[in-house]
Amino acid sequence: MHLLKTVLIALCVSTLLFSATAQKQKQLPARVKSFHRCGTQFILDEAVRKDPKVKLRMQTSRELINQKLNNVLQQQRILQTQATITIPVVVHVILANPSLVTDAQIQSQIDVLNADYGGKNADSIRIPAAFKSRFGKGNLQFCLARRDPAGEGTTGIVRVASSTVSVPGDGDPVKFTCQGGSDAWNPNKYLNIWVCQMEDGFLGYAYQASLSLNDIPLNERGFVNNYQAFGKGGTALAPYNLGRTATHEIGHFFDLDHIWGPNNCDGAQSCSDDDGVADTPTQFDCTFGAPAADSIITDICTPTAPGVMWMNYMDYVDDRAMVLYTPQQHAKMEASLAAISWMQTLATSDGCTPVTAAGRDARFVRFVDASAGPCTNNQTTVYTCNNSYQPVVRIKNAGSTTITALTITARFGTGATVVTNWTGNLASLNSTDITLTAMPLNTGSNANLTVYTSNPNGSADERVANDTGKIAAVIFPVSAIPLTEGFESTSFPPANWQRNNPDNGFTWERSTAAAKTGSASLFINNYEYDVNGSQDAMVSPLLELRGKDSAFLTFQVAAAMYTDPLNAVGVPVDTLEIFVTDNCGQTLRSVYKKWGADLITTGKVSTQDAFVPTANQWRRDSVFLGSFAAATAQYAQVVFRNTTNFENNLYLDDINIYVKDVNPNLKRKGVMVTPNPFVQSFAIQYYEAPQNLEYINVYNQVGQLVWQKRLSYQKPGNYTAPNYIEVNLDNLNSGIYNVQVVYRSKKADTFRVIKINN
Repeated sequence: MHLLKTVLIALCVSTLLFSATAQKQKQLPARVKSFHRCGTQFILDEAVRKDPKVKLRMQTSRELINQKLNNVLQQQRILQTQATITIPVVVHVILANPSLVTDAQIQSQIDVLNADYGGKNADSIRIPAAFKSRFGKGNLQFCLARRDPAGEGTTGIVRVASSTVSVPGDGDPVKFTCQGGSDAWNPNKYLNIWVCQMEDGFLGYAYQASLSLNDIPLNERGFVNNYQAFGKGGTALAPYNLGRTATHEIGHFFDLDHIWGPNNCDGAQSCSDDDGVADTPTQFDCTFGAPAADSIITDICTPTAPGVMWMNYMDYVDDRAMVLYTPQQHAKMEASLAAISWMQTLATSDGCTPVTAAGRDARFVRFVDASAGPCTNNQTTVYTCNNSYQPVVRIKNAGSTTITALTITARFGTGATVVTNWTGNLASLNSTDITLTAMPLNTGSNANLTVYTSNPNGSADERVANDTGKIAAVIFPVSAIPLTEGFESTSFPPANWQRNNPDNGFTWERSTAAAKTGSASLFINNYEYDVNGSQDAMVSPLLELRGKDSAFLTFQVAAAMYTDPLNAVGVPVDTLEIFVTDNCGQTLRSVYKKWGADLITTGKVSTQDAFVPTANQWRRDSVFLGSFAAATAQYAQVVFRNTTNFENNLYLDDINIYVKDVNPNLKRKGVMVTPNPFVQSFAIQYYEAPQNLEYINVYNQVGQLVWQKRLSYQKPGNYTAPNYIEVNLDNLNSGIYNVQVVYRSKKADTFRVIKINN
């Protein structure tokens, strides 16, 4: 990582340009159209940029594919099995309203694939006469899965109500339940299709078969399809409304390149680029729109008739103009299926084989309690903010008979059972989420929650093996005040603390590399966190603050930047923000926010290596958490949130949360400045969080503006500023300064402060 950053800085013309570039590791080219046909080559280029050896590993796989291709061209059967191979498909629909993509629209896409891959598409009449002899008929067919990975009946459709948007590339959130998407079904047995909204206007993308599993893991294989370019009718929009995006992306899935070869038609292509398929003409550029059926299009690579094969599924023309794969394109896809080991079992999968369902069969699917987050599956730990827990569970009717009544029983360990008697109408192979009867909790860990179904329609369940779900523990994380945490225990997170890591990337961890006191601290590796804007949180235990006059927080912080802080204006940098929540994180009140030069403890200099603080590179920060004398909520929590922008490491230590009576002057005046006089910095402290605070201006004795901070831009509308705002004037001379606090809706506050030498 150090080498990567060094190379980047050497390439940049200016420090500001470097900073913007270094922070953006997953940039994609600007689009000139409202939609971009395919993102496959873009994500491949990004993978190669990160690791040039990706191409070498792909080439090794392609040599195996070419060996199999020779067999296929000699009309040997695929994998020495039947000539027709039917691939089970599971369609994951991830939209705010996933019912917008109907079952009929999904089936229309399967029908299109079977026609296109079988060479049975009626619009093949559009193939120009000179290319009719190159119209291929393949052996691959597709079905919506009838059997799920657990061996139970399914429709082959998974719907997730979520605002998560596809970000093309590795770690795409639509492929992960934990990020609001949907986890892949076993890619050895199913072709996964994620239908969703896509960033940057892409219509789709896929990882090619020859990409090593070391580069792109198995659980990300399949392809992503924009919901506005999927199937026929419904949400599909012209000119991408005939299902050809999926036809195109499955070509990539089985290792076809674009017909012009491995480039993005961005001006860098040449006639030496090729798709590696012998019966497709060499082509220089992409083709757009819908040329007339008898069009002859030539270019510098194929300058004579019949010209380029613009009507090929692997070009970029509109759906109605795409009408063929060639025989050798079909052969190459079938060779990929035979050559790539993880794909071979797609050909023998039983996912298309219907299940003989029991009549009455209620299946426990998973816990879906919102307070536990989207990843609450069996054997996990759930945190709750109440002294009772009301599980929400997903139940599927795996039988053939509609379920209208069901008993659901829950209990902790060997404790008392809590029963929910559900009534409704759950059709065969459908699922529903059921909120169970509330269960009382003890403070701390309530271990071994078991939930099981019984008595569908008042009779015995005919298959009890799938009735039960478990959670390892439900934790009611109350801790006493004062709360101190120095991260000395090897158990992490500490007792009753929660760690939130939405992107499953780098996150908060315990470090023994540095500490202000003791031998350990809280640490996040922003130095290697090569993304922008990803947020990770550490959440304190529940603290009983109701009725307390005021609560305060102190902690030690050590931080550094990679970018020169003097040249980081307008550049996103790492940020530490602290919030208070009294409703389990549903709403957050900011009480502290620092970034850039205000956050770092290295003397306003950048650190090119991974930052490990010395003993004198720590700073003690104080935060007023607010008055809780009139609070209605019994408990509150403190949330430490890191927003990474690929800068440098951040450490926290010696966290102390305590209560005491507030300064009488603060309570009486509502606002005060302390300390005054000051050496390096002072704080503007509010008894109640100020509304519509816009600017803090600091002037010297001759009226010159020497320091300014704008706050209202952080949130539109009625912005509520933190109770505690630090002003650091370390770089100014000693003397008297005038502080002006400007509000949008009332008269400004003014203060006089005195800066003295240390």
